[in-house]
Amino acid sequence: MNFSSTSAEFAHPYMSAYAASKGGIQSMTHALAAEYAKQGIRFTAVQPGSISSGMTDGTGASRRSVGPGLPADADMALFVKLAPALGQGFAGPETVAGVVAMLASEDGRFVTGTEVRVDGGTHF
Repeated sequence: MNFSSTSAEFAHPYMSAYAASKGGIQSMTHALAAEYAKQGIRFTAVQPGSISSGMTDGTGASRRSVGPGLPADADMALFVKLAPALGQGFAGPETVAGVVAMLASEDGRFVTGTEVRVDGGTHF
């Protein structure tokens, strides 16, 4: 199981390098799933988004002046579309952990070579 991000598929301001790295993880996941399918080894990329973490709450090591890795003159209006559509705010990390547990269990036995987005409906 690999961790990507909604940033791999959807534009998020000030995150081009992050998005590129997560897109690489998705491509790698697809390739590995194809390479190892006959051995029964599964590869899935989990795409967290709208999950509370050090990165989203600004307490992460990458924090500078405005937020996680953002320039001091960042246009915060660009982040409006990142709010979870379900109206429940950011979910806790246990939400992602539940998805990971399902994918690693027998219930996830038929899921491979794809992404599972966990974002509260931020991206439709």
